[in-house]
Amino acid sequence: MTAPPATSAYTASTTISSTNQANTPPADDHFLYLSAKDSHITAEIKANNEQREIFLRQRLQEKQHQQKMQADRYIYNYVNHKPDEVALHSFILGILVALSVVAAARLMNDGSYYQLPGYVASLAAFHFLEYWITARYNPTKVTIDSFLFRNGSSYFIAHSCALVEATIEWAFFGSLKTHTIVSVIGFALMVFGQILRSMAMIHASSNFSHLIVHRKEDSHHLVTTGVYSFTRHPSYLGYFWWAIGTQLFLMNPVASFGFAIVLWRFFNNRIQYEEKLLIEFFGDKYLEYKKSTGTLIPLIK
Repeated sequence: MTAPPATSAYTASTTISSTNQANTPPADDHFLYLSAKDSHITAEIKANNEQREIFLRQRLQEKQHQQKMQADRYIYNYVNHKPDEVALHSFILGILVALSVVAAARLMNDGSYYQLPGYVASLAAFHFLEYWITARYNPTKVTIDSFLFRNGSSYFIAHSCALVEATIEWAFFGSLKTHTIVSVIGFALMVFGQILRSMAMIHASSNFSHLIVHRKEDSHHLVTTGVYSFTRHPSYLGYFWWAIGTQLFLMNPVASFGFAIVLWRFFNNRIQYEEKLLIEFFGDKYLEYKKSTGTLIPLIK
């Protein structure tokens, strides 16, 4: 086997040298190339650091938000809740219910006007259930105000007038309090209204609030099942018929008419205002629900 000619070796050497020179930039260009490469690496490191900084800042903000929510919940549940007042209110309402039921039973046996203490028992039970159901099914929003004792001056004036009318008519116009059928219808409406309102609060759970909510939270969702499948506002419908039922139960002609007018105006305005917010919260989804489901309150679509 003969060695390759010298010229071939020289040619190969020259080719390799030319290739290396072609791939390797001149000294100045090589320095610039390395500098550009270092700058690119530095930019990548800087970008990564910025992204990491943004990520850490977001995590910090989330943690601070969670801490604030926990602090707010602590203040909400323990400072504003006032467990001693809750116990006292519950005790007083329990005594009222017990005494009223006993008084109503005795008056019924005597054939007297048992509806008056029965009405007081219904009122006390209503306020207790407002708190208890909220505490049981929506504990993050329960406060001392969930008893609804601070329900506005109009509320107390209305029920005070009802008691005054019942007492005066019983004392001076006893014949007005002998319409048993009217009283039975009123009692049935009271029971129906209370059950419907309580079921609405239970079924809505954390979505229920005694106050109108003006900002949608992540936990809010549109409830369209259960009692909400046949009426958009079952809690309002329940209270409407419960309140009118109490006056029919008392056989109060003036208060029955007055309650119907006042409650209709109140719920008509409230529903219109509240549904504007619900449309903002849920958009077309609520509009479709509104088209297919009525309020069942007379003359309120």
